[in-house]
Amino acid sequence: MISNNNPENITDNSTFVNPPKSSFNFRDEILKYVKKWYWFLLSVIVFGTLAYLHVRYTIPQYNVSGTILISQEESVSESELSAFKDLGLLDDSKNKIENEIQIIKSRTLLTNVVNNLKLNVQYFTKGRVVESENYPKSLIEINFLSADSIVHTKSKDFRVLINSQTSFSFVDKEGQKLSDHSFGKTINTSIGDVVITPNVDGIESNKGKVIHIKITPVNIVAQSYRNKLSVITIGKGSSIVKLSLNDPVKEKAKDIINDLVEEYNKSTIENKKLTSARTAGFINERLDLISGDLSEVDDEAAGYKSKFGLTNDVSAQTQRVADIDSRNLQEINRYETQLRKIESTRRFVLSQDGKYDILPSTLGFDDPSITSTVARYNGLISQRKRLLKSSSEQNPVVVNIDEQIGSLRQGLIASLNGAKNSINISLNSLRTQDKYFSGQLYNAPLRQKELTAIGREQGIKEQLYLYLLQKREEAEITSHITLSNARVIDKASTLGSYPVSPNKKMIYFGAIFFGFALPFLIIYLLDLFNTKVNSREDLERSLSMPILGAIPKTKSKKSKIVVSRNSRSSIAEAFRILRTNLGFLMAGTNKKTGKVIFVTSTISGEGKTLVSSNLAKTLAISGKKVAYLGTDFRDPKFHNFFELQKGKDTPGFTNFIMNLDIKPEDVVYEQGENDPLFVIPSGVIPPNPAELLMNDRVKEMFEYLGDNYDYIVVDTAPVSLVTDTLLIGHFADLSIYIVRENYSDKRILQVPENFYREKRLPNMAVLLNAAGDKVGYGYGYGYGAKD
Repeated sequence: MISNNNPENITDNSTFVNPPKSSFNFRDEILKYVKKWYWFLLSVIVFGTLAYLHVRYTIPQYNVSGTILISQEESVSESELSAFKDLGLLDDSKNKIENEIQIIKSRTLLTNVVNNLKLNVQYFTKGRVVESENYPKSLIEINFLSADSIVHTKSKDFRVLINSQTSFSFVDKEGQKLSDHSFGKTINTSIGDVVITPNVDGIESNKGKVIHIKITPVNIVAQSYRNKLSVITIGKGSSIVKLSLNDPVKEKAKDIINDLVEEYNKSTIENKKLTSARTAGFINERLDLISGDLSEVDDEAAGYKSKFGLTNDVSAQTQRVADIDSRNLQEINRYETQLRKIESTRRFVLSQDGKYDILPSTLGFDDPSITSTVARYNGLISQRKRLLKSSSEQNPVVVNIDEQIGSLRQGLIASLNGAKNSINISLNSLRTQDKYFSGQLYNAPLRQKELTAIGREQGIKEQLYLYLLQKREEAEITSHITLSNARVIDKASTLGSYPVSPNKKMIYFGAIFFGFALPFLIIYLLDLFNTKVNSREDLERSLSMPILGAIPKTKSKKSKIVVSRNSRSSIAEAFRILRTNLGFLMAGTNKKTGKVIFVTSTISGEGKTLVSSNLAKTLAISGKKVAYLGTDFRDPKFHNFFELQKGKDTPGFTNFIMNLDIKPEDVVYEQGENDPLFVIPSGVIPPNPAELLMNDRVKEMFEYLGDNYDYIVVDTAPVSLVTDTLLIGHFADLSIYIVRENYSDKRILQVPENFYREKRLPNMAVLLNAAGDKVGYGYGYGYGAKD
């Protein structure tokens, strides 16, 4: 059925409108994959088979795990100065658990585990499919006589065939005997002397079995288990550590984890003991050194105090000197006061003006003799003054008193002079002492400073000495009470009876997934990178012109003309439908005869000649008189479709144009007795095809054919390569544009679309050629039956 979304091409009730263009059609996308269902089935079968083989021949792996608690307090003793952690010398950070995990996974500990469990020597027994390891006990055991340092670096394989209870043979991979030996005898090998002994009592019952002994270097085995071992903390900030290991042998994995924990504890204990010993030695060395330094400081302090007469309490001693000096100053002041009093009294006594005056009695002399003399002197002066009131100075009594007064005056002066001398002596002594004490007080801060520095150094040495004594005692206690870092919470055990690898569910699920994904991806990529026209839907999405239909792909190689009156093949029916659709598209043509149908395409090879020749034959079968004209002067193919007298060189259209003596009927050849078709071949290939098509003789030919034939089917040249078709396009009543499925590029569909929109060819319609089975002509009513 024809479709057309252009209103200009609607001619009657049988209008043909293209479906609305859509960038995505879900149904079409699904059908694109459903049509390739066998791809998916084959892919799922292949991946399923690969998955089965993988599961069948892969050695299962079991997960074994255990948990331990790592003591964070004890872990700090890893340092050789753990006894001094209170000094801030150690990094007691939160990374200690991560550090312990790295110690657990260290190559050293795993090497010890490999040596303890002899994991570098493996024993295998051949099963139906793969070899299985015998652990912890095998039928035989190999013993090495060479040093471990040699054996542990060697790699070797032995295959031991048990012959009897006393003998065995070495065999190769194919089972061929290499040498015979006896159990318990020394055998010289490339890795040194070895002795193989039976490991079970009933070795005779295992006669004929082959034991594969595999010896691997210890460091390689240790590194292998180090890579497989997982050590993680359970919970953020937790000290609980989980150790897990995947291995084909559950018992071996359990032993590895348990022995690793033991090795870790042993290592931490030995490290702590070594740390304690090193700490004690360090402390003793420091004690000896500091003890000597402390003795030197003590001697220096004693010598300094002895030199300057200092006591232990310098401050108190300085205070006492200050008190003495203060009292001494008070005595000096008192003596100076007495001295001034004596001097004042002496001058008064020696003065003539105050010769008979009373001396002051309140001077407070310290010498009692002076005080008594002053008192007697004042008494005589008073008595004289009383007598003079009633008598004269010549009075004998007055004269006698004057004599006594003179005598006392001389004695008082002598006493004052003596007291003055005594006070001066005492005052000089006190002043000398004052200078001494002042010097002592002046130098006291310097002595105090120097003595304080000595005392400070002495205190530091003493404190350090006592501190080291305390730490030595702590180190001694630690060396005798040493606990391991790890406490086992759960011993190593399997999580279940099923292996963790291979995961059958995930493998089969993955096989199904990839079984569907791979064909899907291939189909998607093929479709993504496929630029060819694949279906009628591609034409509907890209073109707005009417679609005449589709011609199925022909498989016939015998005859190019596939249409006959009695043919019921799918391609014959397709051409009959095409003939019917032509009537709809040419319904608006006023011509009764001479209707011209152009058949063209974008490029060569899209099937113009095949379609045009069979279309002409189909019209001829319907009883119409049809002329088939070839205008492809550059690459004609008429001789491949019709039996012409001279084949490719048969005179035709070009001969008519170039030779004026040739009439149109001279180049018309009748083909077939029944339903004849009148053919005008292209003729000889000219050097100037375009110029020939512009000749007036071309119009003469079309007029002749229009007058004598009902239909003129014209096989033209490709429009994108040459301009030939466009030069004669105005003669056409209908232009059929051929697009070949899986041959024409989608990108060149823009060419016919432009031609249609620009009306460069009249009444254009597109025809899909060489369409696949999806066209739909092979069903019902006998269509598609073989002729």
